[in-house]
Amino acid sequence: MYPGIRVLLLAGLSAAAVVPAMAQGPQNPDGPPVLLRIGREEVKVGKDAAHEALEALWASAYSKTQLPSSYLAMTSMTGPGEAWFLTGYASWADLEKDTKAQEANEAYSAETKKLWAQEGDLLSRASGIMASYRPAISYRAGSNLAKMRYMQVQLIRLKPGHVREFFDNWREIVAAHEKAKMDEGWAFYQVVSGMPDGTYMYLQPHASLAEIDQSGPMHAADAYRNAVGEAGRARSLEATQVAIETSQTLYFALNPKMSSAPKAWMDADSFWAPKPPPPPAKPVAKK
Repeated sequence: MYPGIRVLLLAGLSAAAVVPAMAQGPQNPDGPPVLLRIGREEVKVGKDAAHEALEALWASAYSKTQLPSSYLAMTSMTGPGEAWFLTGYASWADLEKDTKAQEANEAYSAETKKLWAQEGDLLSRASGIMASYRPAISYRAGSNLAKMRYMQVQLIRLKPGHVREFFDNWREIVAAHEKAKMDEGWAFYQVVSGMPDGTYMYLQPHASLAEIDQSGPMHAADAYRNAVGEAGRARSLEATQVAIETSQTLYFALNPKMSSAPKAWMDADSFWAPKPPPPPAKPVAKK
């Protein structure tokens, strides 16, 4: 991942956040971080294994130098072959503070210079995104992320001038979920930099892929259908047609080898404490 993104990734990450809220600074106590930074790396075809091995070394370097924040990595199961790195912050000031801490850490800088030189051969593209949490259209955004293994991401691009219809629709969806006591949760973020204006990001973690099988029947059950009502379904369909320009759904697998997870996660679940990568082999001396 390019250096500017390496510096960030989820500050204040608590095990209860639906989206990682990793490390320093006060966070939103009731849910995901106020700001989310995402580093996107598109991996060249056939380079996935080499990229994972390099990222494992990078995560190890990050942990060894005892930097104050943590980060979560996930790799795509659908769509382009990508790795996403997530970091959360309570404010832009906290993001700046974390960046400066990484830049001032000489041990980390020395390690990453070696690793960064190898990254270019593995990637087709790297980019960064900043997004702001939107609690009004999020629901139960307090899942135990440490127990999650997958992430569903929906990228939504709105038509200019139709933000109100979009928010009104999702507020109704949230109200229906609350009334029906639906057993799921998601966090909505508005992209503020790094993607076209009017882009929103829906993030829903899953403990297993079987949860996706259960989603359809759960939303088709009487409890939810009655909570939405016929008028509500008609309004939702109209709002979707009026407000949304494009929508894309992607699925990711959380990757502990490429993550620098909080110690609490590693202590609670061995999934987040994979064996460290082996040291590089020493060259055989010629006789």
